[in-house]
Amino acid sequence: MNIWEALFITPLTTALLFFYDILGENLGLAIIVLTVVLRIVLYPMSVPALRSMKIQRDIKPELDRLKNKYKGDRQKLAVAQMELFKQKGVNPFAGCLPQILQLIILIALYTVFMSNLKNGELNHQFLLWDLSARDPYFVFPVLAAVSQFVLSKMMLPVVSQEHEAAHQAKDKKEDFASAFQRQNLFLFPVLTLVLGFQFPAGLMLYWFISTLLQIPQQWLVMRSRPAKSSG
Repeated sequence: MNIWEALFITPLTTALLFFYDILGENLGLAIIVLTVVLRIVLYPMSVPALRSMKIQRDIKPELDRLKNKYKGDRQKLAVAQMELFKQKGVNPFAGCLPQILQLIILIALYTVFMSNLKNGELNHQFLLWDLSARDPYFVFPVLAAVSQFVLSKMMLPVVSQEHEAAHQAKDKKEDFASAFQRQNLFLFPVLTLVLGFQFPAGLMLYWFISTLLQIPQQWLVMRSRPAKSSG
């Protein structure tokens, strides 16, 4: 057994089979319960990342002022932005670990579904779906994509129409960070949808429930008091 199997494949398979046994050999319910457990385990690591992203959203007007002040001088702009991040307690790398862990879990679960669970001993049927095969109704891929869209939209800065119009009038070219953020609003849901058509329904059930659970978690952090403006 290699490290990858020892750290991820075996524990996930064991946990999934445990829930499968105690839930009346219902693989769908086992996936849902396992997803809830994983979200609870990952939540403490996700909070710092969510708070950091919230602060970045709250200080967008200040970042816009810096972009106008140092327009044409990227080096000074970068220094000023890092100084502002330092003052506000923003860690640009705070979201790396949770995202990496989620990706690792997704890949591990894909391996579990494609290899370990494809046998005749398990009941793969859940409502209308064979969880070991692709979703023929495209329900889980669509639900996962919609949930991903909602989650992505929650992270967009809340800016008044007047402020947005004034900012765009001063700078017709949208900065790379803002453009990238807005593109991600549609990129991740579309990517989820495309991959969802190829993945087993069981994996897309996990993806949907996991994303759905992140929405209230993210909402709790995003509704907290905004960062105080330094200007």
